[in-house]
Amino acid sequence: MQVLKEKVRAKIVKAAEKEFKRIGFEKASMRAIAANANMTVGNLYRYYKNKEEIFGVVINRLTVKLEKLMDNIPENPKSRLSYLLSGFKELQHNYLAEWLILFGGNGGTRYKKIADEIHQIFEDSVVDILKRGGRRTELAGPITSSIIFGLNSILQSQKISKETCELTNEFLNYMIVDFSHSVA
Repeated sequence: MQVLKEKVRAKIVKAAEKEFKRIGFEKASMRAIAANANMTVGNLYRYYKNKEEIFGVVINRLTVKLEKLMDNIPENPKSRLSYLLSGFKELQHNYLAEWLILFGGNGGTRYKKIADEIHQIFEDSVVDILKRGGRRTELAGPITSSIIFGLNSILQSQKISKETCELTNEFLNYMIVDFSHSVA
């Protein structure tokens, strides 16, 4: 019986992942998740008390990895940016759907705070590099948002394939090597 429950839970999580990726947390509904999992809404509530609980299950593996990444951030700004971009590269390859959901559709959840903290640490690193290069630090926010948006754009616009991985690698390598070297 327990095996059957785990299969149903996995089916719900897969349906929720699809829904969150498609329209984000705020617009997703328990009714749509239940329909995607081929079950009634009442049955869905027997497994998960609310949408945020399912959202947490969907992105849990990524958030655990992100917390580990954040715990080991180097002090040196240039190393920090390279470390973060390399970590992002690895995480988006291993946790693609969760990445897109966390950074693209987290509004209305407590997990938005995690994405915002990561964005701020990343932006602080860009500020440090711009300062060292004598550049205007007001550019840090748009640069940071552009990197995250650019990465998500590539991931969302492509069917996941070797080419998508190559595109993201090229984009992140440009950001790691060219950006940090050109302003430092």
